[in-house]
Order: sequence, then structure tokens, then C-alpha cells
Amino acid sequence: MNEPISVPKDEITRLVGRLKDLEGGCEDKCLDLQTLKFGVQNGEVRLYNEHHAYYFKHDPENPKDAKIIYAIKQFCKIMGVPYSFFAKNPEYMKTYMVECWLPSVKQTKSVVLAKLRTSKDKGDIIRAILPAEYTNISNHDVMGSVAGVIGSDFNVDFIIGEDRDEPVLHVRFISKEEFEAFGDQYAVGFSVVVSELGACPLSIETLLFKVSSKSAFLASYGNESFFSCNYEKIQPNDLKELFPKLISRLRGQLPDIKLILQASKEVSQDQCVNDILKELHFRKGLSDKFHVLLFQEIQKDPTVKNKLDVANKMSILAKDVDVIKRVKIERIAGDLIGLSFAKS
Repeated sequence: MNEPISVPKDEITRLVGRLKDLEGGCEDKCLDLQTLKFGVQNGEVRLYNEHHAYYFKHDPENPKDAKIIYAIKQFCKIMGVPYSFFAKNPEYMKTYMVECWLPSVKQTKSVVLAKLRTSKDKGDIIRAILPAEYTNISNHDVMGSVAGVIGSDFNVDFIIGEDRDEPVLHVRFISKEEFEAFGDQYAVGFSVVVSELGACPLSIETLLFKVSSKSAFLASYGNESFFSCNYEKIQPNDLKELFPKLISRLRGQLPDIKLILQASKEVSQDQCVNDILKELHFRKGLSDKFHVLLFQEIQKDPTVKNKLDVANKMSILAKDVDVIKRVKIERIAGDLIGLSFAKS
């Protein structure tokens, strides 16, 4: 049996330790935006009162970086001003807009949870602005729950977005136990998409992994993720109970997954590859650009003959898009080959 393609075995331990270190100097604080003034000068934006100032992230060399503009985009959303419009205005107009719009924000929205970190130069830097009722659960808590149950049975396939203030963290775990099907090695696994900054729901997906191409097909449970939550009222203990159940169910479904692979590999006399592509045009979550790329890739490869081949091409192309879009594409790829199970 081939060794799984993976990063070093202690990668999850390193990740948990790094996420814990990144929590240093961070705190959450409730703020009433209507009690604060707004100022912008030489590209630096702040909220302040006579006692304290809170600065939005600023980097003149990377002004459009997602990590840099994330919090100010959230602030614009609260005010009801499109960020694209706000960003194009000169500094005096930005100040004028906030002075006009912020007093009209309802009290229920003006009280927010500000996720802060301390900077030696500026003091408090705003990482994110979230609804006051947002349940605080850190990336470290989530990944610590995973590390506590997977033992040495899983490898880490990849880690995306572990830098400080990165809006989304995506980690994928692959079982060391592989099986062969049609000359290829496969394994089951799961992925975790998490955002302590409120960029997306916490979602946990189970998957089928093709070792040679490192492509993944996500399973659906009642047409949903295995688990998805917008963080409302969720606690770390909930996750500690969830992951053992996930792993147990994943292993129990392995015989069904092997049968699904067999069915998707069969070349149907009634459905050619073009029919499969036409079917995909009715699926939400695939852009016109992606359809064109998929068609071009399939046209270049005469070995693509069935749903599994098409799904594999989709999953490979999905590696080049952002985390949220990637998960959507891989879920459609999984649905195409029939990776669908009951919710419970």
C-alpha cells in the first residue's frame, strides 16, 4: 500500500500551538459605535473618543489585501454603505459619510463586538466588527478539539489561512487507511472551515480523497454539510463531542462509498460526457467561467468518460479558487458521483 501524500505527522500539533500563540495580545470588547468618532488621515482609519482610539488595519503596500480591508468592510456594512463606493472617495468624504450615516444606525446594530489585537505602534487594532451576540469560539479551540480525537490515524493534507488576522482558516484531514479502486488509491477524510472573525459559518465536511491527484469529493448529509453553524450559542465542548461521532460514521460508511465509486466509474450507454456537462449547467454554485474551464480541460483529455472522471476534473480546478467557492465546487463534485447520505 502506498504511503499517503501528506505533510509531517506533527503538523496538527504545530498548528494548534501556532494558533494559541496568535491569540496572544488579542481581546474582544463591546463597543457602541454611536459613542465614537470617526477619523481618517493619510490612509489610516480610526474610531475614537476622548479616552481611547481603535485603528483599522492599514498597509500602504497591500491596501487591497483581504486581511487589511476585512474589518472596514464590516464597518461599511453596518452603516449601509457599499465598501466599493466608500473606498473610492477622498478622505474628507469618507469622514462626512460616516458622520451622516452612523447616527442613524439602529441601537441594536450600533453595539458591536470588536475583535482587537494590540500593536506596539498603534495600540488597539480592529481585526473584525461583529454583532454583539456573536459567540466567541477561537480557531485554536476548534482545531484543539480536532487534535484531541484524531490521534495518529489522520494526516493533514493542507492548511490554508493560518496567518494572523486571516479571515478564513481551512484545514483538511485524510485517513492513513487507504483503499484501491480502479488502479487508484483513495481514502476518506474531513475538512474544517473556520473563522473566528465571522467571515463564514463553521462548516465540517466529510470527503472522499483521491491520492494521486489530491482531489476531494465532499459528501452531503440531507443536502447539507455534515455540520454547519453560524457560531450562535456554540461552545468548544460541542465540538469535542462532534468529532468522534464524525469519525465513527465516516468509517462506517466506507463500504457504501466503495459502491458509490463503482457506480460513478461505469460508462453509461445513455449518458455521455457532454450530457454530464449539460446537467452541471443547472447546478447552483458553478460560474460561467468555471464551466468554460471545465469544458476546456475535458476537451483536452480523451480519458474522461464518466461522472467520476468529470468530478475529478472539477475538484482539481477548484484548488485555484478561494476557500468558500472551492468547498461549493467540491460538494457539487461529490453530489455528481452520488456521495449523499441521510442526515442522521
